[in-house]
Amino acid sequence: MLVRRRAVLLAVVSAPLLVACTETADKAAPKLKLEKVWQERVVTYAAAMKGRVRLVGDTVVVVDGTGTESGRVSCFNAADGAVKWVIDGKKPMTAPGTGDVRVCVVGPGFLGNSPTLVQRPTVEVAGDVLPISVATATTSGVVGVDVRTGEPVWGFRAVTIPAKERTMVTAVAESVVLVTVSTPFGPGWPANGQTPTTIALDAKTGTELWRDVDVVGVSGDGNSVVVATRMSVFWHLEVRDARTGKARWTGTHRSVGPWEHRATAADHTVLQHADHTDVDVIRLSDGKPLEFDTGTVPMVVASDPPLLVWDNGVAWWAKGPNGFVTQALPKGEPTKGKQRPKGLEFRPAYGAGPYIWGLYGGTQESNKNDNLIGTLAVDRTGAPCSPNLQGVALADVSEKWLVVGRAGYVEVHRIA
Repeated sequence: MLVRRRAVLLAVVSAPLLVACTETADKAAPKLKLEKVWQERVVTYAAAMKGRVRLVGDTVVVVDGTGTESGRVSCFNAADGAVKWVIDGKKPMTAPGTGDVRVCVVGPGFLGNSPTLVQRPTVEVAGDVLPISVATATTSGVVGVDVRTGEPVWGFRAVTIPAKERTMVTAVAESVVLVTVSTPFGPGWPANGQTPTTIALDAKTGTELWRDVDVVGVSGDGNSVVVATRMSVFWHLEVRDARTGKARWTGTHRSVGPWEHRATAADHTVLQHADHTDVDVIRLSDGKPLEFDTGTVPMVVASDPPLLVWDNGVAWWAKGPNGFVTQALPKGEPTKGKQRPKGLEFRPAYGAGPYIWGLYGGTQESNKNDNLIGTLAVDRTGAPCSPNLQGVALADVSEKWLVVGRAGYVEVHRIA
């Protein structure tokens, strides 16, 4: 029986991996070829590469490190792996407003995912500025570097006295960077006794715009940001004006796990708990709620033209080929796909053009399609459309490039 779930619909962001597409849910997309073009050794645990890698056009930015200090930020040419610039945390760099600082790796890093974190770090650009976490022996903050050259543009000291707290970049909007001051591995639940502080900075100058206690940045774009706000012993979402910090909308349900920014299509963003118990689809322009039918709370992604795409869960896996459910935004009806390989569960992670990238796993219903188990792309009917990569963790994808983490390496594939 279908259960009607309520997701919150607000307006939001435009992630670079989501691109325009004219495919429909019942039309098969062309098959893809993958060509591995290069790999680079890293020390970050593969499962933690998401949130530490970003495709910026035809370049790949990687933040690498296993602790809270001695990090490394590198920018590579996607086509051949040529190094464009490197900021090595073993050496100090001088930034306006901070003096000599070093790259600081904040967040779970080699520890992978932690269920106690409210939010994980993000690697994202605002225009040509890439904000990165930095620290000294007694302070921490953020430096904005020119993503084209790696040269510091501005610096901001968020912690100015000796302390254990570190500064983590959690969300980037069009002209605003949100950084959260908390323990080195990220802001945790209220029960952990933490009191995180979020500071909004002008992305061009590094000037402080506003700050708030017990608030954590989640996502943002244009002139809006989404934050998690602490209410006694739980958190809920809130939409704010990016530059003033004034609330535009406050959520109603309690969060029961860390939030993950899944994807964005047009003016909609998909936010979901890491434990998949809640999903919010947010349109910042009017706050009108969206309702959609699913057998379970789904793994939801989005793509353009505005579409939600999700897998309807266990109730469908045993029935054989049936694909995904797709729903046009904001008022479309759910449309069921037709080509689910029997005995497999697909966990979508990214939408790029007419393709959904994610991970196939077995459901123990059949072993007929076990050869598909791994990371691959499917179209909106559910049909597999690319070779599968085994033993990798998805880091980022566009229509041209696929970046994955693999046991000690970051690996880049050309998509054709």
